[in-house]
Amino acid sequence: MTRRDETPNLEQYRRYLRVLADMQLNPRLRSKEDVSDVIQSTLLRAHQDLDGFRGSTEAELRGWLKTILTHTLINLAKKYQAKKRDIRLERSIDQQLQESAIRIVGELPAEQTSPSQSMIRQERAEQLADAMATLLEDEYTAVMLKHVHGWKVADIATHIDRSSEAVAGLLRRGLKKLRIKLNAAEHHG
Repeated sequence: MTRRDETPNLEQYRRYLRVLADMQLNPRLRSKEDVSDVIQSTLLRAHQDLDGFRGSTEAELRGWLKTILTHTLINLAKKYQAKKRDIRLERSIDQQLQESAIRIVGELPAEQTSPSQSMIRQERAEQLADAMATLLEDEYTAVMLKHVHGWKVADIATHIDRSSEAVAGLLRRGLKKLRIKLNAAEHHG
């Protein structure tokens, strides 16, 4: 995605968008709305508005897709909570992703705000989203619910119909894979 006359393959961002949507969408709202439908809606809007994309880099394309996803999620929140607003859904996806990266890999404290530290946090957050997309499905679910949504291991076990010991193993393996991927990205990026 470097030339303006190339049409980007938006499908390649499906798993990336899923990670972002999973971080934002309250797991309990999933009984009403499937994440894959949210992603499909986001990609459909992106395809329809491709002429509106003014960037030329992959980072700009990801940012544009994130913006569309944010609007999709806010509209969803409004649909299900007409009277009661869910502030969590209106928080920036970037902020949520950075906070999740800090919780998972213990990076820079969020209160450090120099431009270079902010850029490093954003870059690590993007690397986390990419790494999360490579986990096995159950590892992904366990890590997302525990470290992003703050669920207890017992609640995750009930939710995915596994024992608490199995969930603990999924968390250990998932976090180990994430740290390996993030360390590799840090040393190659």
